[in-house]
Amino acid sequence: MPTQLPPSTSIGCIFPREDPRDALVVKPTLPYKSLAQLPEGSVIGTSSVRRSAQLKRLYPNLKFADVRGNVGTRLAKLDNPEGEYTALILAAAGLTRLGMSERITSYLDSASGGILHAVGQGALGIEVRSDDEDVKKLLSAVGDEWTTRACLAERSLMRTLEGGCSVPIGVETEWVRKKTSLGTTVGTGVGVGAKPAAEYDKFSGVAVTGRTTQDEGEHKESGVEFTENLIMRAIVVSLDGKRHVETEMQRRITNREEADEFGWDVAKKLVELGAEDILHDINLNRKIIEEQGDA
Repeated sequence: MPTQLPPSTSIGCIFPREDPRDALVVKPTLPYKSLAQLPEGSVIGTSSVRRSAQLKRLYPNLKFADVRGNVGTRLAKLDNPEGEYTALILAAAGLTRLGMSERITSYLDSASGGILHAVGQGALGIEVRSDDEDVKKLLSAVGDEWTTRACLAERSLMRTLEGGCSVPIGVETEWVRKKTSLGTTVGTGVGVGAKPAAEYDKFSGVAVTGRTTQDEGEHKESGVEFTENLIMRAIVVSLDGKRHVETEMQRRITNREEADEFGWDVAKKLVELGAEDILHDINLNRKIIEEQGDA
């Protein structure tokens, strides 16, 4: 779904989000369990400039090769004993929905592998006519408001940076979970701005990745609740991985309008840090992206 919708349409709802992370899938005959364990010269199959740019930054010893086809076709290329690929990077959501989660060697996020996922990854949205109130009312019964707010913030970030799926922009959003101290729930007085993730629990709780309606139900059963505080991490990387800017912010998000504004503010911070120069150079090298199929 494009980040800029026509004026006559809007997002009617976004369903509860599947795991938004990327996943490392290693050739079954190899013993490696993480990106860090892969030997120098290992070939990673990915058709995404977002993934390859972030990986080049963190793992310059690895090589990258384009891989095309549906998930089954890509896995067959990986499993081929004569194939060139040591591992693939795929969306965890796609593998899970296809019943192939057992093929996931490890999950990749800011804490593991250092890779931020694509905007809206793992989420399914429904586009509707903006004036169709009947359909909007119908969809309100099946959509997930928490997923919607997080994804709207991510989409606002992408739209503000004028990026798309062909630009190396990674993102990660988490809702903050409440915790108690001496019988008192901590969830107020949250600061806004870029704070190290390790310090969040001092202010408002423990960050939980990929909050969904199902997660919320499970946590309620065990007495755990969430705050309305959303953490967003974002990164813009040059195509060769040699330059990058990143930021991390937290804000209380109580409605969709605030989510949209939050994404705009995070994008503004990235621009202040130098994202504009990186994105300008990427546009000058548009031919490289086109050769990779705009992936």
